[in-house]
Amino acid sequence: MYEKEEEKLKKLKEQLDSRPLPLTEADQAIREGMERAKRETRQVRKRRKRFYGTVAVVALLLLTFVTSIRVSPAFANAVASIPGMEKFVELISMDKGLDAAFQNDYYQQIGASQTIGDLTLTIDGVILDESGMNVFYTIDSEQLLERIRIETVDLEMEGGMPEGSVSYGSPQEEDEKDRKYTDRIDFHFVDPYLSQNLSFDLKVEALVSGEGTAFSVPFTVPEKIKSSEVYTLNQEVEIDSQKFTVETVTISPLRVGVKIVLDPSNRMKILNFEDMRLEDEKGEVWSSIKNGTTAFGEVDDSRRTYFLQSNYFNQPKKLYLRMNKVQAVRQEDAVAEINTETGEWLNQPADQKIELVESDKYHVELRMPSKGENGVHYDLFSSITDSAGKEVNKTSTGMYTIDGFDHWNISFSPTDHQNPLKLELSAYPNYLEGDVKLELK
Repeated sequence: MYEKEEEKLKKLKEQLDSRPLPLTEADQAIREGMERAKRETRQVRKRRKRFYGTVAVVALLLLTFVTSIRVSPAFANAVASIPGMEKFVELISMDKGLDAAFQNDYYQQIGASQTIGDLTLTIDGVILDESGMNVFYTIDSEQLLERIRIETVDLEMEGGMPEGSVSYGSPQEEDEKDRKYTDRIDFHFVDPYLSQNLSFDLKVEALVSGEGTAFSVPFTVPEKIKSSEVYTLNQEVEIDSQKFTVETVTISPLRVGVKIVLDPSNRMKILNFEDMRLEDEKGEVWSSIKNGTTAFGEVDDSRRTYFLQSNYFNQPKKLYLRMNKVQAVRQEDAVAEINTETGEWLNQPADQKIELVESDKYHVELRMPSKGENGVHYDLFSSITDSAGKEVNKTSTGMYTIDGFDHWNISFSPTDHQNPLKLELSAYPNYLEGDVKLELK
């Protein structure tokens, strides 16, 4: 499935090897990023509710991987002080909310495990709140783990798994051999989890050396979850004449959810709130989620929930919701159309920034001139449907920058879809600017 991405990564590495870089440290960071990107895919599965989000992908986004390995000593020490948690430092290094959760002892150790053959899956610990659950786990063996892949994950609980999404890492088959694999599974709930029953069953299907193993590990979270703080605003605001209403801001230990309703009479379709953030009276900022699901909703839906890093464990005197920049396109340009057989664009935004490099029944490759930090550094499309209205399942989105272009490789399950494909834009480098500042407290 990933032959094309693998070939492009090899070419990218060759070009990087031939170019002098001024900093040895930066060179090493990029190489580490390449290797990490080659071996890991972040999967995001929806549960009856479409979402769009940032996903760690097969290919390479240089800036992300350079910054992701820079972990502050204070943060690393806070996590590593918990027995067995030093191996999870990288998994939580870019989220101020998770940083605060660990420093405030909200991470709960579990230690439940199941052994099948020579494989053992251990739930090391969890962070649970009303908005979802982060599960930190390890798969280990006395033998070297070869060609390991995480196929599916699920969470059974009283009343069934709520609507939402689940995201998790999955290393590629060329990953270096080791006796231990460590990662995090993120469950996101659309509606708050208010049950007093904190017993769960984690189900993970892992493929090791071509053989499947289905784990089922029951566990109980020992301490009650903390209640979310809800700020009801219902304030209509606008950016460049495009109106929307901020209904609520919900602050939970794992994340902040901002519910927004878009005005259907807007001439532009707002795709993304580029710099939505919480800001206190001292100017400290809690920005959007860096790695995982960033929003619930549908692009053609007027109601959405955006996720920010959490300031739950901070107690500022003043707190504001701020935004100054949104991505938006004309309503008629919000759905791109591609004939994957002929490689023909049938519809895209009027400025035609997107170039179709190649396509077939399994994937499309697109590129745009790179804008650096002002460009689009996440998935362009929220969903794909064929001309008959049948949804086409995306299996991965690969992103990398080379020779002045940002590239996207979108792979989808091999289906007999009917061309053309319709791709709903969830991001595009066309920006509107304004100044929204809402006081929460």
